Amino acid sequence: MRKRLVSVLSIAVLVAAACSSSTATPSPAGTPAPAVTPAAATPTPVATATPLSDLDKALFGTNYKPAAGKAGGTLVMGEWQPASQLNPFYTTAFGDFEALGPIMRGFTTISSDGKYVPDLAVTVPTLTNGGVTVDADGKGMSIKVTLKPNLKWSDGKTLDGNDFAYTVKWAQDPAQKGCTACAVGFTYVDANGKTQPLIDKVDVSADGLTVTMHFVQLYSSWLSFLAGPATILPQHYMSTIAIADASTKSMPVSAAAASVPWSGPFMVTAAGPTEIDYKPNPYWAGGVGGAHAPYLAGLKFQFFTDKAGMIAAFKNGEIDLALDLTQADASNVKSTDPKIGKAEVTPAWQYEHFDMNMASKNAPFLSDVNVRKAIYEAVDKQSIIDAVFPGSGVTPACSNVPPGLWYLTAVTCPSYNVADANSLLDAAKLTAGSDGNRTYNGKAIDLLLCTTAGNSTRLTELQKLQGYLKAVGIKSHIVTADATSVVFAGWNDTASTPTKDCEMYRGNYDIVDYAYIIGGSPYSDNDPVYDSAQWPEKGDHSGANDSRFSSPDMDAALKILSSAVDPKDQLTAMVAVQKAYVAGLPEIPLYYRAETTGVGVHMGNWPGYNPSSIGPTWDVEDWFFQ
Repeated sequence: MRKRLVSVLSIAVLVAAACSSSTATPSPAGTPAPAVTPAAATPTPVATATPLSDLDKALFGTNYKPAAGKAGGTLVMGEWQPASQLNPFYTTAFGDFEALGPIMRGFTTISSDGKYVPDLAVTVPTLTNGGVTVDADGKGMSIKVTLKPNLKWSDGKTLDGNDFAYTVKWAQDPAQKGCTACAVGFTYVDANGKTQPLIDKVDVSADGLTVTMHFVQLYSSWLSFLAGPATILPQHYMSTIAIADASTKSMPVSAAAASVPWSGPFMVTAAGPTEIDYKPNPYWAGGVGGAHAPYLAGLKFQFFTDKAGMIAAFKNGEIDLALDLTQADASNVKSTDPKIGKAEVTPAWQYEHFDMNMASKNAPFLSDVNVRKAIYEAVDKQSIIDAVFPGSGVTPACSNVPPGLWYLTAVTCPSYNVADANSLLDAAKLTAGSDGNRTYNGKAIDLLLCTTAGNSTRLTELQKLQGYLKAVGIKSHIVTADATSVVFAGWNDTASTPTKDCEMYRGNYDIVDYAYIIGGSPYSDNDPVYDSAQWPEKGDHSGANDSRFSSPDMDAALKILSSAVDPKDQLTAMVAVQKAYVAGLPEIPLYYRAETTGVGVHMGNWPGYNPSSIGPTWDVEDWFFQ
């Protein structure tokens, strides 16, 4: 899947990606849409925002209560998107975070029922319990976190607040390049485009257990900043590696990973392109379900070249957990012998969408919101859904906030209306020729449609899109490419191939099809991908606004949201953000995703799929072999 952390847990959104071949592959056209079809009813979210009176429960009221497990045994997880990076500061690929869950942890995490819960910390700091305080002048804020006692890295060295203090300075070092997580929580970009420290002071108690961090500005995403692995690095290890080399040498998916000190319940014994092997961290003292050693004697993460191979392995009983599957895979997995396992289909904080590149050199007219609206209106979302999930009952998305998230707000989006789409294109001077194909400034239009290789669902979606574009006179062609090395490769990772088709961060596409996995923090779920300061080519290239969206209304709304420390104020601010989103149309949300997971009969204490960007391996210490 393309799961891209829109930021990284602290950054917040992941991307759902799928990878297979690294070769860019053109694909044939799809069936043209009807020339003119009556407008469909406007799709709207199926839920409204959380009532203020229920906010604490919505954020912190977990029902997670794992049973006592049995010691021993090994479980095998399966994924068809191999991990490529184990340093959480340098990746937004969801497969990497699945691999990181067993070995890297943060102060807090998000449970499988979508609540913030403590992990390495004793409690989640909040405004209510005094862990979060705003400065007297109202300009900055502090967060006080108390770590659990006796925490150690997997090499036996003490893990405490001094490691966090080091991580702050490391993330803020000017030598950092392409550090996605450094740009969220640790630093900010000032009015002059300069990267500045967001945390200016870290006080650590004498015993190392209490950390008080001071932010120079009010920081809305403090909850997601504390959650997940992109928070605390091992000072004694990272200080031996030059920052310029950290992205490639600190935590690679190779045999070297066995020498890295990890903070999670497991540690790496072997790693490579086909699998990662883990064994228990003998010093583990964190966790959500109560402090205890991991129940499992071993854990294996096996990588497959495609979905078919992974599903076949699951149905044969070769793996215990089949990850990264969609609704389209459910029927196949459901045919598994119940003596081997079952299929679970769980709503997730994910949505599939078409990004439109507003800085495209090939299609400069995409910068015109009326052209984007025309393309939006030309697409019959329900028809696409019916093609990829026949008979599933899935309905179109309208908002970029999936149902179930606490900050959802109702919006109205454009409806399917081919006649209006044609009128808007005519008005924007996309001129239809005698052959029916449109031109712009005398040049024939041919849009580059991109997605990840090896994903038949997305290929079908783009083929349907291609037909709808043709129906309004827009010619296009499809190219698929490897998710990790091309489509979702970062700015620095593509320095040697800056013009390759479908490199999203380089802007080498016109429309790209993928999914976002949401983290649960409204500011960090939106700012990295919609703020005009977050274009990847700007600053230190850590921005994730790959569509190059630029909207004064969105920037203003995000600025208000950025300083809304109280979740109640965040709910209010999200109304303005959502209005700017539907007015600017940076993307076409297609549908909210449900995650299909193959769960084997040996999976003990499996709580169900985690809907957030934290991923499904957030509680592996509680898993046991049954």
